[in-house]
Amino acid sequence: MRYLFPVLIFLWISFSMQSQDCEQAGRTPAEVLAHRKDLLSLMDSTSALVMKAADADDDIDIDPYRQNPDFLYLTGIDQPGYKVIFCPSGYPLGSKSKKVLIFTYPYQMNLPVILSETDTLLNDKIFEPVLSGIVKNLKTLYYSPVPKLYNDWVNGKVVITEREMKKTFEQGHQGVKLKPAQKLFASLRQVKTAQEIVLLSKAIAITREGILSVMSRCKPGMYEYELQAIIEYEAKRRGAESMAFTSIIGSGANSLIPHYDKNSCRMNKGDIAVMDIGARYGAYCADISRTIPVSGKFSDDQKIIYQAVLDIQKAVIDMVKPGVTMSDLDAMTGQLTRKAGYGHYILHGVTHPLGIVVHDVSRGDTLRPGMVITVEPGIYIPVNDTVQPVMRRGFGVRIEDDILVTADGHEVLSREIPKEVAEIEKLMKKRSQKQP
Repeated sequence: MRYLFPVLIFLWISFSMQSQDCEQAGRTPAEVLAHRKDLLSLMDSTSALVMKAADADDDIDIDPYRQNPDFLYLTGIDQPGYKVIFCPSGYPLGSKSKKVLIFTYPYQMNLPVILSETDTLLNDKIFEPVLSGIVKNLKTLYYSPVPKLYNDWVNGKVVITEREMKKTFEQGHQGVKLKPAQKLFASLRQVKTAQEIVLLSKAIAITREGILSVMSRCKPGMYEYELQAIIEYEAKRRGAESMAFTSIIGSGANSLIPHYDKNSCRMNKGDIAVMDIGARYGAYCADISRTIPVSGKFSDDQKIIYQAVLDIQKAVIDMVKPGVTMSDLDAMTGQLTRKAGYGHYILHGVTHPLGIVVHDVSRGDTLRPGMVITVEPGIYIPVNDTVQPVMRRGFGVRIEDDILVTADGHEVLSREIPKEVAEIEKLMKKRSQKQP
């Protein structure tokens, strides 16, 4: 009886939401079904894939639920309590054969799920017998997600649950190999469809509005968290379901920390502020970095470092085309940064794939048409440096854009976000006193 009331409340909320005017951005059902078809085409008739939705965390009241990206990509389901089996050879149900079997609890059976003629929705209580029946005819069972590693810090060792899972499964199912499905997912997700690029572009456009709003409001005496609040307010009011990652707003010495996220310090006259931010829209993520002068105008020394980073970024972006590797982009960044005299001040790589997660998957290092990557060089000169002039120490500069690889080159998806010195200073000169 103690569990009945929460279930009834959940059902009441689910029923009530059906009559509300809710906006839900994302891929169309046809797109999700196409992704399933592509997955099945990568597997042979002696293999199957079993997946499980991400569990609801104990702290879900604090942090919003975030679905496993591979599960979301292939099912379109953005809530816990689901499992799925992909079976290329088909599983007989009555007179029909089903290739995608989705399982959930009885109280979720009436919630909308994307299904084709070869897909079905089943009660979770039959998941184990169905999986056992499928495994009998397999040579390979792929699985996702990979179990977590547990750090046994008392005894000083790592307990690898994946290894134990594989050993137990293969001992109980002779002749069947248990394999992680990451390579399958990387093959599917690395090249974006036209619809995915639309969603990424929307996330970037939303992020742009937050950056423009900050440029029109930032002034000495404000706190880093005020810039964060402006950015996240603009994202939310424009339909972003969340930020893609924890917003990074680092001013002064905090700009030297690439993943600084406390955002708690007062910004002073003459400070530089690095903003690394991105909205999440329709499950797709923007990732943009801009560096601005808190006072509205770069000092001469700040401008020298900023322009060096911008010139490096432009040169590396010009390299982006099919056949070039991400390692090539990193190597060129290092070469250009050293040539400019700042080779000792690089703290991170210059690129990563972007998509349904910020650091998306890829199969190999080579760029292909339809991939989306970042280009984000940075120079970080510590306050105790003894090589650079004093006025060029104690701050960092990072500039990051999101780039689509096209058939004959590239397209900068974030090209509408100002990054030239003159553009930034002109926008900041028009600063208003308004706050959101």
